[in-house]
Amino acid sequence: MNLHLIALACQVALLVYHQVTTLVDLHPFNGVRHYQRREKVIEAGVNAALMGTAIAGTVIGSGWMLGFAAVYYPVLFLMEIVIWWVPYFTQPAGKLRAVYNVGLALGTSDFSSGDTLSRWVAIYQRTHASTLTPLPRRAGLVVPNLEHIILHAGTALVVTVTLLYYFSK
Repeated sequence: MNLHLIALACQVALLVYHQVTTLVDLHPFNGVRHYQRREKVIEAGVNAALMGTAIAGTVIGSGWMLGFAAVYYPVLFLMEIVIWWVPYFTQPAGKLRAVYNVGLALGTSDFSSGDTLSRWVAIYQRTHASTLTPLPRRAGLVVPNLEHIILHAGTALVVTVTLLYYFSK
């Protein structure tokens, strides 16, 4: 199997995994049962469009769409870290909290005024707090669940193979 097909297969698998875990109630693996219908439709639609564009770029194998894939997946992975891992390991405070809130707002598309992290923690409590996680739970904090740990590992793999393919061109 060549690098082109490996990158494409990994990208498609990531999209399928994301769509299934966004739209299908697999509780306690995921927290979809706690999402509002509008939340599911927006998350599935936006990610289908973005990942679909990246997949199309990889299918074509050149041009701006392949460049989009080479930029999109690393940015996606960075946003996964900002949304899930930063608030697990630390609670930014002061000026760092303000900077973090900007990144979190970009990652969650939550541009309301006020503290973005506080709103994300409340959403997490409503949607994901009752799901499975191999990590120690920390009261009142975001804890990456198994669904998202698998997603993040898959995204890291997609970043790696997509960049390898992109730079082999």
